[in-house]
Amino acid sequence: MEKIYKEINKSETETTINVMYAEKILSVYTNKADLQRKLCKVLGEPTEEHIKGRSIIGSRWDISLSEKSKISQMILKANIFEL
Repeated sequence: MEKIYKEINKSETETTINVMYAEKILSVYTNKADLQRKLCKVLGEPTEEHIKGRSIIGSRWDISLSEKSKISQMILKANIFEL
């Protein structure tokens, strides 16, 4: 079944990147539908999906800091910073 992502109001969109040093994890959360799709392609299934009704309104990925190539791909291929 294809995933349905809910488009959030532009003023309410956010992408948060947290480095959890003790756990050695990079945690990435976004509620931007297009970025969620790109991150699914680059990083695979998210660690957690926030669902409202039948739509996904946000996703979070936890990536080990030792997975340097995966982190590099995320930055380059997913255009996470919209550069």
